[in-house]
Amino acid sequence: MRASYLVLMKELADFKEKEARLITISFDGEKLYYHFYLNGRIETLERPKLNAKSACKLFPNAEFYEREIAEKHKVNFRGHPKPKKLFT
Repeated sequence: MRASYLVLMKELADFKEKEARLITISFDGEKLYYHFYLNGRIETLERPKLNAKSACKLFPNAEFYEREIAEKHKVNFRGHPKPKKLFT
């Protein structure tokens, strides 16, 4: 379980190091998809929802996307800085 978290954070850090921009995060019921703009192309990082960890430390704009997914699909992003609901 810890290994998959470390792999995800390493992959996200690699995108950050390459100066990729996080466009959005989507969810299909089983997997999370992190969509990036990198060198004029769209790149997608696919991860299982299990052990979802917040990407906000690396990509601050992930805050809204994670809150939306958490509220709509009941995915818990550990370490999210503002885990409150967006909509009431």
